[in-house]
Amino acid sequence: MFTARIVWETGMVEERELPAGNDGVVTLRRNSLPQTGIRQVELHSKTFTARAGEEGYFLIPSVENDGASALTLFREREDTESAFRLNIMPLFAVSTASGAVLAVVEGMPFEYELVAGVRGGRYYLFPRFLFSGEDAVDDIRLRLFRLPASERSYSALARCYRRYRLESGQCRPLRERLQEQSVLARAAAGPEVRIRMAWKPVPSPVAEQTEENEPPIKVKVPFELAERIVEKFHAAGISEAEFCLVGWNKSGHDGKFPDLLPVEPLLGGEEKMRHLIARTKELGYLISAHTCPYSGYTLAKRFHPEDRRLARDGSPQLGAKWGGGQAYRLCPERVYHTLIGEDVELLRNFGFNGIHYLDVYSILIPEPCCDPRHPLTRDEAAEWSRKTLEFFRDGLGGVASEGGWDFCAGSLDYVLYPVFHLRPELPAICDRTVPFWHLVYHGILLYNSACDTVNAAVKSDRRLFLRNMELGGRPLDYFYADFVSNGEHWLGCEDLICETEEALERGVRAVKAEFDRYRELADLQFEFIEEHEELSGTLVRVRYSNGDELLINYAENETPYEEIMLPPLSVTRRRNGRR
Repeated sequence: MFTARIVWETGMVEERELPAGNDGVVTLRRNSLPQTGIRQVELHSKTFTARAGEEGYFLIPSVENDGASALTLFREREDTESAFRLNIMPLFAVSTASGAVLAVVEGMPFEYELVAGVRGGRYYLFPRFLFSGEDAVDDIRLRLFRLPASERSYSALARCYRRYRLESGQCRPLRERLQEQSVLARAAAGPEVRIRMAWKPVPSPVAEQTEENEPPIKVKVPFELAERIVEKFHAAGISEAEFCLVGWNKSGHDGKFPDLLPVEPLLGGEEKMRHLIARTKELGYLISAHTCPYSGYTLAKRFHPEDRRLARDGSPQLGAKWGGGQAYRLCPERVYHTLIGEDVELLRNFGFNGIHYLDVYSILIPEPCCDPRHPLTRDEAAEWSRKTLEFFRDGLGGVASEGGWDFCAGSLDYVLYPVFHLRPELPAICDRTVPFWHLVYHGILLYNSACDTVNAAVKSDRRLFLRNMELGGRPLDYFYADFVSNGEHWLGCEDLICETEEALERGVRAVKAEFDRYRELADLQFEFIEEHEELSGTLVRVRYSNGDELLINYAENETPYEEIMLPPLSVTRRRNGRR
């Protein structure tokens, strides 16, 4: 049983009892609510409460937009409360000694915040749907799954949600898609290697750029140098890799989107890029491109004010001041009809054969468009974003984006990083992070596990490679990952560079060592992760759907496990539970 607590703008409160149906669905009908005047609706249930000292926890799907999931343990603590607005997976859960309950938000999944708190030793967890005086866009609907005491771990909850996503047809396993998308097998076999070629200052010193005041671009990797990088990889014996060109377009990375042409002349122009693409494919590699029809800049020829996404007050929705200046968010329906067909045809003509990368799409909550000429709810914006991703997938063989928002998962093949930080700063109500997203989507999506693990091959922390393998990630090596000038080094300050021949060779050697370790595990990309367990502070066990186990030893000394000794800082694979 749930209680709907309806709060009006006037402050008046009404409560309604909402029983769960035989199908486990709790529904508050849209047509049972007035069209205007409601501030919020909270759904409360004793199921999602506990007393301090009880065994168990709450599962929080994401700590803001970081992507990391967290557990709230029912320990003694001071009163505190947090509201989580950005839930990249529309769910929450409770686990106690008697079992677990997973709640999936099926209706209005983008319109709620998750509230977790403790007061007077009583823990509580509930969704709060936000209306701001406006009409509900859908029924409020929760689907409940009850798990027995033997299935109360966060791994079991992840298996439950994955099963729900697959059985409802919202996603398909990687293995099932191999016949129609041969690129997936090739991509999974080696690292993603991104090459940032050119860019303007970030953040931009000029908000509204023109041809006259446009800042100069910094050229780091012309096409001829990129070709040398590819040949160095081949000579080193890195047999599988996918190269993604970032900033190949006019004015470099984010420099003039949504414009792509002409290919940046300072990099060598279109002829040199075509030669690079052909040579990369000749050596047996995949090669893809980075584009971004999500945002536009006023200096672009394909930027049209009527394509902008408008807020409720009629103002344009703004992004950051990136390479091209002030970014304007574009309406996804307008983008679908005006831009992406041209982009797919162009990219196909260039001969790219990898998993094409569309920036931003899967890292931000869908926003409504309030332009009366093309109005969209959040749900409709999400649908047009999915259609865009699928158009690129159908046209180019595969599609990738940044971040792990759940609504895009069924339309993606590769996620650049679903989680920003492996150890994010947690609010007082949370105790520890768990890799819930990775447990759900491994075997459905390829991904690098987190921003922290980008360029793990060259970073001094040797545990980052282990962490990426623990979470089922594909290695991501990024030439000039660290390029912003505002101190936000979200990909780390230890970078992969090629400013000298020595630097390039040093980087390639590091990537080769990483590749040799990863290739022994690459086939597991097509298996589900069934269980993740921290056996100690330095030892983790991961079990896959084929019965294989990975034992990750983070200690700098040998560690005993059952009948074997695990080498220091190592990943040990046991096939069907045997070494």
